[in-house]
Amino acid sequence: MFAFSSNEVTVLERKADIQGNVSSPVLSDVDSVYGLDKCAKWAKENRLSKICLQFPDSILHHAGMVSTILENKIGCRVYILGDTSYGSCCVDEVAAQHVNADGIIHFGHACLTATNNLLPQLYIFEKLPIDCHHFSSSFRCVLMDKFAKILLLYDVGYQHAIESIKNILAPEYHNLIVSEIVSGGTSESEGETKLGRNFKLQEDSKLEDYYIVFIGKDGPTLSNIVILFQGKLLYWYDPSERKELEPYNANNNKFLMKRMHLIERVKDAQTLGILVGTLGASNYLSAVNRMKELAKQRGKKYYIIAVGKPNVAKLANFPEIDAFVLIACPENSLLDSKEFYRPIVTPYEVELACNLSREWSENYVLEFQHLLPGGRLYQRLEDNADETSENASDVSLVTGRVRVLQDEPCDSSLFASNVVALKGDSTVSTNLATGTEFLSRRTWQGLEQKLGETEVTLASKGQSGIPQNYDKDVDAMLPKK
Repeated sequence: MFAFSSNEVTVLERKADIQGNVSSPVLSDVDSVYGLDKCAKWAKENRLSKICLQFPDSILHHAGMVSTILENKIGCRVYILGDTSYGSCCVDEVAAQHVNADGIIHFGHACLTATNNLLPQLYIFEKLPIDCHHFSSSFRCVLMDKFAKILLLYDVGYQHAIESIKNILAPEYHNLIVSEIVSGGTSESEGETKLGRNFKLQEDSKLEDYYIVFIGKDGPTLSNIVILFQGKLLYWYDPSERKELEPYNANNNKFLMKRMHLIERVKDAQTLGILVGTLGASNYLSAVNRMKELAKQRGKKYYIIAVGKPNVAKLANFPEIDAFVLIACPENSLLDSKEFYRPIVTPYEVELACNLSREWSENYVLEFQHLLPGGRLYQRLEDNADETSENASDVSLVTGRVRVLQDEPCDSSLFASNVVALKGDSTVSTNLATGTEFLSRRTWQGLEQKLGETEVTLASKGQSGIPQNYDKDVDAMLPKK
């Protein structure tokens, strides 16, 4: 039977999922590898006195060395942010505010998601190894048409080598467009963050006319680019394996079928769980409000849930929820919900399921900011009063039953049920309509307040020291005089 909670031993024995080379740089190379001179200059220009350094797990073992050298260069307090509540690719401004930091430096891979600009921030990308001449040679062998329109994209870890690649290929390929990663750190004078992959196509040309070439490993960044440029021929080069440039085989039909199935699950859902998967991305609260508005429009109940990084055990504690929508950065939005008890979808899929004004499109939107008012893909909600009898109901493609779109939130009594749902591993759960009804039948309902039953006492000084050996325990062990 599946466990609905994690074993406490798992937390102590958990190992960080680290991929790639984790060898420490030579002491003399630390400045160049982590751009510490750039960091020191940025900190002095912004007159910072307390800085947080954010590291992903893969380079966290360098944090002590980097912080010591940087602290000596700047002459101010430096704190290390190790584990983050959400994805390490996003700047964790909330964690930095816990120590009242006035600036944050993000090291390693980044998704370049716009933040709330609570603090000045600087990105320092890894300098991953790449053989520029091998890539250029492979590029020439595959793309032999010197006048072909080509758009070159790359992972942030290879930004340091792009200028060399451009100098080699640009004189030969007259229509080569090289994207530019803009990561200029925020400052008090600028007041805004400029992030993203920018490129400008030639005049009188469309994106459909270009071949897409991506440099980087197979991971979330490549997956997002494949989704963003669906239907276009994309070539992929992995510098870590030194393979030849090759077409990226993505089964678009299978992906679209899976996402369409999830959209149908959202349409069938009577209770929606809004998962807060980021606290740093710009306008995430507006995205939460948008999901609430869509749920109300279609008569769905909703709950707002903040659980940090979602996993099966956490979300299994909410069996009354029929589907979850994850509000996160693009690289953390597409979770494989195969092992979860309920599907996890993106805000765009909720839009397709609940906003009748939005039409189906193969171009998936992973940045929820584009769906909000003022965004380039914002679509106003239709008023339920204007709906015709034809679109007031439809048939579920999952269950085959007729769905009726409610003008008002559904009456919970209509859906009260004691039906037992069986999973593939014979796990059973009771299907209840509302959270309050489900909670009332739980054996344990959380901490009891017992108002008026507990005697009020003044706060007293507790034990001091470390849990293994409190000072009080040491005194008790000493021989009495």
